[in-house]
Amino acid sequence: MQGDADAWSQLVTRYARLVHAVPVRHGLTPPEVDDVGQEVFLALAQHLHTIDNPERLPGWLVTTARRTTWRIIQRRRQEESLDRHADTTAEDDRHDAFLVATTPTPDDLLITWSRQEALMQGLARLQARCRELLTRLFLDHAEPSYDEISAQLGLPKGSIGPTRNRCLQQLRAILQGLGVTDSA
Repeated sequence: MQGDADAWSQLVTRYARLVHAVPVRHGLTPPEVDDVGQEVFLALAQHLHTIDNPERLPGWLVTTARRTTWRIIQRRRQEESLDRHADTTAEDDRHDAFLVATTPTPDDLLITWSRQEALMQGLARLQARCRELLTRLFLDHAEPSYDEISAQLGLPKGSIGPTRNRCLQQLRAILQGLGVTDSA
């Protein structure tokens, strides 16, 4: 039992910097970086038995860290949206702020819709293989693993990352051709 604990400790020590680098690159706060690390290593503990090739562990950790980071960023955006909608009841009650309805404004809806529409147009112009890969990687709520994506698309697991990068470059070029800028 002590050997398992020592092995686990060595594993965490070896890969902690790799895992923490992902949320740091995305600008998360130190407590959020720690949260990502905890979630990633908890997921690893739960799925360790499914990892057949130890050489692919770093890729699995980075992918899991990236997805966890994205969820935290989304949660932060939702909280910031709530904070922006905070209001007070009267001048005398400034300290008793309350949150107004979290319904997005028409402008927020229009901006979101425009981005989604541009993305859908861009995806529609991609080759089917790229469209399917990017959809599974970034838009599938089930968040399939590389193993699942590999099986579903008949694509070697080791080629998913490089193929993803090429597909993203193609999508970026298509979106630029549609007049969508990186800031939009």
